[in-house]
Amino acid sequence: MPVLVNHNKCNCAPTCFAANACPNDALHVDKTALRVWVEPEKCGTCPGRCLNFCDAVALKFAPSLVELDIMQKELDGELNAEQAMEARNKLMEQMKEKAEAARRVEEEEALKPIAVTVNNFKAEVVDSTIPVFIDFWAEWCAPCKQIAPIVDAFAKEYQGRMKFVKVNVDEEQMIASQFSIQSIPTMIIMYRGQLADMIVGAVDRATLKNRLDRVMQAVAQFEAQQGQAKPVEASAEQPPAKSLPPKVRPELMRPNINLRNKPPRR
Repeated sequence: MPVLVNHNKCNCAPTCFAANACPNDALHVDKTALRVWVEPEKCGTCPGRCLNFCDAVALKFAPSLVELDIMQKELDGELNAEQAMEARNKLMEQMKEKAEAARRVEEEEALKPIAVTVNNFKAEVVDSTIPVFIDFWAEWCAPCKQIAPIVDAFAKEYQGRMKFVKVNVDEEQMIASQFSIQSIPTMIIMYRGQLADMIVGAVDRATLKNRLDRVMQAVAQFEAQQGQAKPVEASAEQPPAKSLPPKVRPELMRPNINLRNKPPRR
């Protein structure tokens, strides 16, 4: 935590125990002027052990350098008590706005498609209880970047109803191989570990939304039928159910990039 020296109380120079105890070399003693001075930017995340060594209670701390500056100006007489309070209130408002902005950014990031690897594929895709949209892409793929904003937008629109994930085919070749991905962008929709639809190529927003809605309608119909069936108690020996939601045959929507002829990395 950053600290400052209240020279009206400081009477320990040139033997300042607090300066000797400072692990970050932020406190210094000017033996000629008999004055202790501090470099608060060096304090960092130090828990402030120097405060325990200051017998004169001349060291003051603040949560941030900005607050420390207000405190210093108040001690130096540059700000009166009212002005210092106003400055602190203004700082608090700025901190609230910053925290709110950070929260919004965090929420926006949480709504974006999840990067899937071999380590989290089972948890994010296979074990998902809702349909999963898998976007197979690569950094060098222009059509992939063309459709990415559309996929990001749908990730927000279908939040809670369909999960959106991305697989980098260069980094996750094992996953791409298991799905026999030959060209990108390729988008696959999985439900309960089964293929529900496949879209190859950079399609427009309306086309992609139509495909998503078709799968969602099929899933809703399937779940409604499952809800009407008599529930069966689960057991370790019970085989998986064979009845699955209707599958949509894969279709090539537009020309796409062949992975076998991809451009070299730069």
